[in-house]
Amino acid sequence: MVFTCRYVVRLKTMSVSRNRASRIFWIVVWLLSILTVWLAAAWLGRRLEPWAIELTNAAFAAAIVWTYVASWVVAVISSSRRRVMVVRSAAVTISVLLTVLLLEAPAVLGLVDYSRLRAAVTAGWSGPESEFIMDHEFSFRRPPNAHWSGRPRSNMAQLFNLPIRASYQQTFSIDSRGFRNPVALDRADIALVGDSYIEGAYVSDEETVAVRLRELTGRQVASLGVSGYGTEQELKVFERYALPLEPRMVAWFFFEGNDLDDDQNYENAMAYEHGVRGAPPPSKPVSVRWREFVNRSFTNNLFMQAREVSDGLIPNGLDSFGWFRDGRGTMQRLYFFDFYATRKIGEYERRRLEITELTLRQGADMAREHGITLVVYYIPIKFRVYGDLCTFPPGSRCLRWQPWDLEARLAAFCKEAGIQFVSLTGPMREAASVGEVLYAPEDSHWNAAGHAFVAKQVAATWASAASIAQH
Repeated sequence: MVFTCRYVVRLKTMSVSRNRASRIFWIVVWLLSILTVWLAAAWLGRRLEPWAIELTNAAFAAAIVWTYVASWVVAVISSSRRRVMVVRSAAVTISVLLTVLLLEAPAVLGLVDYSRLRAAVTAGWSGPESEFIMDHEFSFRRPPNAHWSGRPRSNMAQLFNLPIRASYQQTFSIDSRGFRNPVALDRADIALVGDSYIEGAYVSDEETVAVRLRELTGRQVASLGVSGYGTEQELKVFERYALPLEPRMVAWFFFEGNDLDDDQNYENAMAYEHGVRGAPPPSKPVSVRWREFVNRSFTNNLFMQAREVSDGLIPNGLDSFGWFRDGRGTMQRLYFFDFYATRKIGEYERRRLEITELTLRQGADMAREHGITLVVYYIPIKFRVYGDLCTFPPGSRCLRWQPWDLEARLAAFCKEAGIQFVSLTGPMREAASVGEVLYAPEDSHWNAAGHAFVAKQVAATWASAASIAQH
């Protein structure tokens, strides 16, 4: 009888030991599975192939979900009251989902933009790219007498969630008329008309083309550029703001990257503003509304913040970059937007170009009427300047990019219309060939050196025009 009891006790002890060993084994398996999914995400994040970059965010999200699920599985296995733990895990999960839904509701209704809240909490100032007020004539404009300062995130960083921002404090000041000048001018010898390149996105007040040109020529220079404007808005700027300054020269800058589309956007906005029949309806397309919701979504912003914070372990990938050796021999990583690097001129582009040509012709007529020298400057996309000088990762989509022939078409039009045309492509490519970096590596706009470089080109045109006038 005693032997039997001892045998039973031994069996129970062995059973308990086996159960404990089995429990430990499965706990280890689940914990290793968590480590494995995070290592897989980190491996993908460090790969430079486009397919790996595209999968990194999905892998990161899967790792978060798997970690949550696996943690509850481990808690259930470890508990002596498994049924209670299962109920608790279900209750917590339902509570989390309901909380997320409650937090998302204001974003769905458009009452809360969590991207702005995220920027405020993290001091992640994105610069004044979205600081506009509505305008019945221009669609939008800068608020008068505004001033911002900080270290903005580049447009590449904003688009691809890269933990990159300006390396120095920048100021951005607007005069009483809504342009980036220290004070509103009543007279100017030279007026600069254009978009964000002339306004000076991603550089400080003292680094813009207008400031550098003023230093080079000793003349009064008015900056009349506004981010997001196309040629039709710029023509209105020319007429309303440039002509009253009685300038001797107007430098009108055309950016090949988006000016045609900016004109289309302006026409759509004005058609709706004035109730034109057939104008875009107030309700935006589903794809646009969904994209806007995602941008302000609580879940998306929480996820993007997690991705930004974890960038050191699981880098945010981007497959449109190349390595460029600068004049000091340092290899710099240059990020690129494709803009029109993969786009051909079709029917839409031809129609838009016709509108641009008509707009420039109207500006040229106004300039001649007032005795003003008008010069149209062509701003190339960053890839057109540096694409042939960079080394790209294997499989990079940049290897397939081929900028379109818009420059040749616009140059031919200006020649036919008697408009002086200056392309910045050649001078910039020549400077790039000796290692000069004229665009911010992490942004699509010029850096301070680029603004100084363009100011020299305009100063040369000014000196030439002044010399001709004297003779």
